[in-house]
Amino acid sequence: MTRFDADSEAERVALVADAVAAHRERESAFCTLEADDDPSDDPEFLPPWVQYADGTLNLDCTDEELDVLSDVLARFGAFTVTARDTEEDAPGTNVRIEARADDDRVGQFVEAVFREVYDLPEDFQLWAVEV
Repeated sequence: MTRFDADSEAERVALVADAVAAHRERESAFCTLEADDDPSDDPEFLPPWVQYADGTLNLDCTDEELDVLSDVLARFGAFTVTARDTEEDAPGTNVRIEARADDDRVGQFVEAVFREVYDLPEDFQLWAVEV
């Protein structure tokens, strides 16, 4: 893998597909994709992220984001929620999603998560922070 960030839809989808493929080839524990979009410059800001490992996506969502995630999942039939965990002190829910799809379709799904669930702008920058 030679690039680790992208800021257009087509490039981000390709970046995710490449990161998933690199993760599989390297037999790493997981790969992490993270958005770089903090309009407030708040030091407490935690960027949205998605992890992928062994055909499973892992992400955190607020209650509002969970509603949007359900709509996204309805459009991507090969993706199924396998677990939802909410801790008492946590501000949201950790969701694990089985992805029975090729790397490009995983890229499309992850793009939809960042754009729709996390409500990021069209030109947000995505980073493959761990492969």
